[in-house]
Amino acid sequence: MEISPTAGKRPIAIIGAGIGGLAAAIDLAVRGFEVCVYERAATPGGKMREIEVGGRPIDVGPTVLTLREIFDEIFAAAGARLDEHLRLRRAELLARHAWDAGARLDLYADPQRSIDAIGRFAGARDARGYRDFVEATRRTYAALERSFVRATRPSMLELIARIARRNLAQLFDVRPFADLYRSTGRYFSDPRLRQLFARYATYCGSSPFAAPATLQLIAHVELAGVWYVDGGMRRIADALASLAERRGALLRYQAEVRRIRVVRGRVDALELTDGERIEVAGV
Repeated sequence: MEISPTAGKRPIAIIGAGIGGLAAAIDLAVRGFEVCVYERAATPGGKMREIEVGGRPIDVGPTVLTLREIFDEIFAAAGARLDEHLRLRRAELLARHAWDAGARLDLYADPQRSIDAIGRFAGARDARGYRDFVEATRRTYAALERSFVRATRPSMLELIARIARRNLAQLFDVRPFADLYRSTGRYFSDPRLRQLFARYATYCGSSPFAAPATLQLIAHVELAGVWYVDGGMRRIADALASLAERRGALLRYQAEVRRIRVVRGRVDALELTDGERIEVAGV
């Protein structure tokens, strides 16, 4: 389907100027499509937003950037560079954990520093367990990066089929049928460490007793790079929105979609809460 701003055809509509919506708008605009993004809020970002506390802006959605290469690719595809629009600082300290009775444990971007810290915290056995855990999470991510993380429409059945076609042994690394908490017991005997590394389930609002062990790949993502964004995470959304507009996309804020009209199985129009009706390209 080819849509041109000068062809008199209906534009492609994207509902929501969250990070996914903005990335889609950039991708389509770069390909020459006419795109309009409808966002009910007054600013872009979706969950990547901030509030003011005591006169200072505070991130209330994501607080750090991971998988930076994804954003590098989005900007590069649009003929731009991420570091020309945002100032990023790589974190050396990934997380600081505290328990009752004064117990503390820091994890670092350098795995060896974390191994040493865990050794002092819980002993040599769990330090070796962490080394094995890091390697397991690397294999999990390697198995899933193309087949699931970057897949257009990921599904569990398709994931298993792809892995089976390529290397059935990788299915053991993914561990889709084991829960995350039970899986941590393969590496750690200290209950505090099991609690700590099972927390990845909370990143997606799940329970470590129900979420698949596959989520341990988050540990690998963090070790691959955690970045702070000068000015707060909202700057990412601002930069993406600006890039989308420079490539020709139209962003409309405070434009809430009330209804999507479908005719003969295809999207035909959007209706906004203020009564405006907009004809759009259906797919």
